[in-house]
Amino acid sequence: QLPAGIKAKDIWLVGPVVEAGLTPSGYSEYHEGAGVDKIFSRLKGHTPFSTELLFRFSLQGAKLISRHPNFPYVMAEIETYRGCKRSSHCSFCSEQFKTLRYSRAVEDVIGEVKALYREGGRYFRLGCQPDLLSHSEADQNVFKELYSGIRDVAPELKVLHLDNINPTSVVRPGGRELLNIITEYNTPGDTASLGLESADPDVIAANNIGTTPEICLEAVEIINEIGGRRMKGIPLLLPGLNFLHGLKGETRKTMDLNFNYLKNILAKGLLLKRINIRQVIAHRDYENAQVSKGAFLDYKKKVNEEINQPMMRKVFPQGTVFREVIPEKFDGRVTFSRQMGTYPIRVGIPGNIPLGAPLDVKVIQHGFRSLTALPYPFNINNASIEQLEALPGVGKKRASNIILQRPLAGPEDIYRIMGDEPARPILELVDFFGCSS
Repeated sequence: QLPAGIKAKDIWLVGPVVEAGLTPSGYSEYHEGAGVDKIFSRLKGHTPFSTELLFRFSLQGAKLISRHPNFPYVMAEIETYRGCKRSSHCSFCSEQFKTLRYSRAVEDVIGEVKALYREGGRYFRLGCQPDLLSHSEADQNVFKELYSGIRDVAPELKVLHLDNINPTSVVRPGGRELLNIITEYNTPGDTASLGLESADPDVIAANNIGTTPEICLEAVEIINEIGGRRMKGIPLLLPGLNFLHGLKGETRKTMDLNFNYLKNILAKGLLLKRINIRQVIAHRDYENAQVSKGAFLDYKKKVNEEINQPMMRKVFPQGTVFREVIPEKFDGRVTFSRQMGTYPIRVGIPGNIPLGAPLDVKVIQHGFRSLTALPYPFNINNASIEQLEALPGVGKKRASNIILQRPLAGPEDIYRIMGDEPARPILELVDFFGCSS
């Protein structure tokens, strides 16, 4: 039953889209809420907002997780605080328009995780906030209590990831210690998204961006040093980089500066889990720069070919095993899948794989922003024609020949069909022979 004052078909729009003064499309009638405070006021009959009230709602709402259509594969994003803590904001950012700001007590965050875990939640991300390392004034004891407390109340969780981190928070005193705490308790595949936005000093100055290319590079180095070790074959915590185009002060040289910045990171042997290049959405009175569509597309293509794909090969080498990849969509001859987690990599599995049922896969090829993988363990005698064709050096003709000569008893059969040189990379990907019942 709906509370008094709420109609069955009321539509409320809140968050950055509304707060930044952007015009929504697709809604004929809706209420504009400047933040969660107005939603709470409407629901509770003008009861003033408080973090205690927020905590009560989070506990009551935990039961909804089991009603999600993808349950139990649902990522629960847990907020630690709301509102950017900088005294002056990036000129393009919607954080400056948030009228309600608060910081949640550690016991409230842990309590929400506990409630969701009790209802079957197993995948958690500490997200929403602009900079996780600024929570509780970067107190190391608080971070230890937060992460260890989550692990205590959710002992069999499958994902504990984070979202945004300010590069400046990484390099300041105490930043390394906070990252050490995080990597003591998080799960592999985590991503710290860093908002450099531009490697152009003129753009940084014109938009009051709270970092510099030099600080961000140092942050990338520190995160690689602390989080780059592999667990279950996957790096524990890697940085991601965000770039915005169309910002005030941008010129044609900006794309070159950004590209060369990424090229330097690659040359240094540093790893990036994700490179996010997008165009700014202007809000209210923000005057964005015009970006040539052709130049922007050429620039993204160059980044994909010369940065993204080589980086993917380094982060996820051929033979890397991804655990519990969830098939989401079958399109043509490929099933597209992803792991649960922060900014998961898209994985294409040749063949029609049952949707929604997690499986382990082994990487065989690298795209610009995606991977091709085969079910793991891989039994060549049970593989589909699409999976055989995807093996390095096989193709349609050899795949058909393998099927005609199955069952294969061992490596010698692969050598006989393929020849010595072509057979070697295939044997590295075949985990066993024999037909399963």
